[in-house]
Amino acid sequence: MALSRRYTPEHSPQDVCLYGMDFSTILPPGVGITSVSLGIWRNLKPPIQADGDWTKGPPFTEDRAVYCMLGGGTEGTDYQLRWLITDTEGNTWERTAMVLCSRTS
Repeated sequence: MALSRRYTPEHSPQDVCLYGMDFSTILPPGVGITSVSLGIWRNLKPPIQADGDWTKGPPFTEDRAVYCMLGGGTEGTDYQLRWLITDTEGNTWERTAMVLCSRTS
């Protein structure tokens, strides 16, 4: 993922891809992840929940990163992927990244 917090390249509606986010840069040393959830929102003002636009596998963790297999989306739509984790100390952390649903070149 680029520094802009945008997944690149764009996601084609026909693709099924693994998306993830690394939380190791914000979690203190020795702290892990106990749970993860992912919400998908259309990037509008205000954002509109759009979980129904996508097919989602179950989110999972690997070390201090989180992942989810995603497919679908509506072409020409910009989405927010909102990751929410709970760490081993009971704290919650939310991070958002963008993905554009468009045919890739």
